[in-house]
Amino acid sequence: MVDAILNDALAGRDLSPEQGVVLLKQTDRSSIAAIKETADRLRQQQAGDRVTYVINRNINFTNICEQHCSFCAFRRDEGEDGAFWLDTAQILEKATDAVGRNATEICMQGGLNLGAKISGGSLPYYLQLVKTIKQEFPQLHLHAFSPQEVQFIAREDNLSYEEVIAALKEAGVDSMPGTAAEVLDDDVRRILCPEKIDTATWLEIVSTAHRLGVPTTSTMLSGHIETPEQQMGHLDRLRSLQQTALARGYRAAITEFILLPFVGQEAPKPLRHRVGRDQPILADALLLTAVARIFLGNWIPNHQPSWVKLSLDGATEALKWGCNDLGGTLMEEHITTMAGAVGGTCMEVETLQQAINSLDRPYGQRDTLYRLL
Repeated sequence: MVDAILNDALAGRDLSPEQGVVLLKQTDRSSIAAIKETADRLRQQQAGDRVTYVINRNINFTNICEQHCSFCAFRRDEGEDGAFWLDTAQILEKATDAVGRNATEICMQGGLNLGAKISGGSLPYYLQLVKTIKQEFPQLHLHAFSPQEVQFIAREDNLSYEEVIAALKEAGVDSMPGTAAEVLDDDVRRILCPEKIDTATWLEIVSTAHRLGVPTTSTMLSGHIETPEQQMGHLDRLRSLQQTALARGYRAAITEFILLPFVGQEAPKPLRHRVGRDQPILADALLLTAVARIFLGNWIPNHQPSWVKLSLDGATEALKWGCNDLGGTLMEEHITTMAGAVGGTCMEVETLQQAINSLDRPYGQRDTLYRLL
C-alpha cells in the first residue's frame, strides 16, 4: 500500500487525502524511511537542490488582543503585565535596524487591539502602520496582516474583505502571511481558537487576496489535538485554494507552505494539559513535513520548516524531509518565544549558511517571492 502510494507520487500524480492519511499513520521504520526518501526526491524535482533563506525582521506591533486562543501565550489584556503596543517611533527604529542589517522584508502582525484606531476607524490605523515603514523605506517588502487581522478590520469598520485588502495593498502591503490558519477544520477550531474566523472565512479572505494580486503564504499549526484525517483535510483545502488561484488566472497565489509545530510550555493550562507536552515531537513534525511535500509539492513547490519551533538542528533535518527553504533571520520573534520555544529569536545569515553547508547543498538568498538575490 505505501509503495503504491509513493509510486503514484513519484509518477507526478496528486495523492488523495485518504492516501495521505495512510502515510501519516505509518510507524514502521522502513515505511517512514521510504516516505522521507520520496519527499526528498520530489523536493529535488520540484524545487532543486539549492536551499534558500530570506533576510527579514519580525515586528509584532502589539500583543493586546480581544481574543483568547487556547494555545496562545502571546496575547495580553490592555494594562496587564507584559502588554505592549509599539508607537510609530519604535516601529521605525526596528525597521531602520532591519535595513542596516540588509533586510529585504518586514513581517508585521499583531494582536487584535480594539484601541488601535484613528478617528474611530481601524483601517486608518493599519494604513498608518504601513505608511510609517513604506514612506521611509519603500524598497522593503512588507509582508503584513493575517486573514484574521483583515477580518478584524472589516468587522470594526463595516467594510468588505475586498475593500480592506485593496486599501492595504494600495498603501504598500506587498504580501499577506497565511497565519491564523491553525488547522482548517472547524471541529478543531472550536477548541483551539473559538473566537477566530472559521475555515470558510479564512479561505475566502486568502482567495480574495489572490484575486486582488496579493500573494500569501500558507501555514499549519500541528501536533496538538488534531488527527491525521484533519491534518490531511487542512492540506487538501490549501491545495484546492492554490488550484483555484491558478485555474482562474488570479494575479497572485500561495508562495510557500510552513509547518508550525505546537509549542506548549507557556500555553494556557487547559490545552497544555490536554496535549501533555511542552515541546514538539520532532519525528512527528518530520513525517508531516514529508507528507506535506508529497501532497502539495506539485502545486506549492516551496516548503519551509520553523527553526524557532524546531531549533536550527531540527529545521536543518527537515531539509532532508522535503523542505527547500530555511526561512528568515527574523531578528526578533515574540509569539513563539513567549510560548516557551527553545529555537531562539534571531538567526545570523552565516549561521543559516553553515547549517545548509552541513548538508552539502548550495544556498542562496531570496526575496519574499522566492526570487534569488
